[in-house]
Order: sequence, then structure tokens, then C-alpha cells
Amino acid sequence: MKDVLVQLMELQELDSRLANLESLRGDLPQQVSRLTQKLETMMRIQEERQEKLQAYRKEKDAAEIHVKALEDEQKKYQAQLFEVKNNREYDAVTSALESVKNEIEKTESRILELMDLEKDMSDEIETAKEEIDQLQEQLDVNKAELNKRMVETEKDEAALQDRRGKVVRKITPRILASYERIRKAKNNTAVAYVVRGACGGCYKSLPPQRILEIRQMERLYLCEVCGRILVWDDKVAEGQS
Repeated sequence: MKDVLVQLMELQELDSRLANLESLRGDLPQQVSRLTQKLETMMRIQEERQEKLQAYRKEKDAAEIHVKALEDEQKKYQAQLFEVKNNREYDAVTSALESVKNEIEKTESRILELMDLEKDMSDEIETAKEEIDQLQEQLDVNKAELNKRMVETEKDEAALQDRRGKVVRKITPRILASYERIRKAKNNTAVAYVVRGACGGCYKSLPPQRILEIRQMERLYLCEVCGRILVWDDKVAEGQS
């Protein structure tokens, strides 16, 4: 069992060093992820704005063509007024003229509405473009800094991961599973040294008999308070005394 505990101690040391390397990156990975997601969302919304803008312009162009056709039709009916021969024909032509006039007014009103929509959407696109540019600039800066820190730590991390793999292969799956479960629950620290007669993880005092048993390193003991694996090291104990 002593060999197993020593392996767990080594594994904890490696995991602590890996965590320190990870901390050098700070929250940059999370920042890059958040900025990337935000940028992708803004780009998608920007594309939707562009599609709406194009739709407004297309409808406005069609409406202007329609107005031109209506005006030609209006001129035709106005010319027919001079050719009518009775009241019935006159009423029919004037009714057609009124209908065309109303359609022109309705279409021109829609054109004005579309012009306002086009302007508002163009303003939104321009404002969003500035925000997207700023966001892209910040993302580029964060990515560059993250890449720099990863380059600075990748060799050490690779070496530590290689050593960790070798240690893990020596530990039985059951004990390794317990170690990983405790480590995840206790902020990356599954193994705690006895320090000044207490658990080095939660500082709960330990009975003298239990300290003696842990010191012998003949079986696996868990702290009754925090649940960490308790181990003994003379140098650590002496250094903290």
C-alpha cells in the first residue's frame, strides 16, 4: 500500500503543477470562447440585417417601377377624358383615374416607408459593423496572448502529462477513480499531507493514534471532514513544525 500512496502523492504533485501551468493562462481560454461565440452571433445577426436591407431595396425598386407604370396608365386615362362621348364613358374613365391615383398614393406612401426602413437598417448595420470590428480586434488580441502563453507552457505541460501517464498506469482503476472523484470535488487536491497534527487540506486536527497509523503508510485513510486521502512525509511534517 505504501507504493500506492507514494504514487498518489506523485500524481497529486503532477496535477498541482499542471494546474499551475493552466493558471498562467488565466481566464483567457474562457474569454476567447465567449468572444468567439459573441462574434459569431453578431455576424449572424448582421447577415440577417443585410438580407432585410436588400429586401427593402428590392421592394422599393419594384414599387418605383410600379408607380412609373401607374403614372403612364394615369396619362392614358387623362387623354381618354377628351375622347369620351357620353356620361357613362366619362364616369368609367374618371373612376379608373381615381383608382389609379389611389394606387399611386398608396405605393408612394410605401416607398417612403421603405426609405425610412432602409435608412434605419443601414444605420443599424453601420453601428453593428463598428461593434463587430472592435470585438474582432479584442478577440485577435486575446488569441495572440493565449497562443503566446500556450507556447510558453506547452513543453512543460507535455512533459508533465507524459510523466502523469506513466504514474496513472501503475495505479489500479478503483483507486484512480477514487482519486479523480476527490480531486474534482476538492479543487484539484485529492491528497493531503498531515501537517502539525492536522489534515493539510482542511486543517482538521487528527487523533494521535490516527496520525501514527497514517505515518506507517500501510493503508489508505481519508480525512473524516474533507474526504481527502491522508499521507505522511517526514520532510513536509518537519518543515511545517
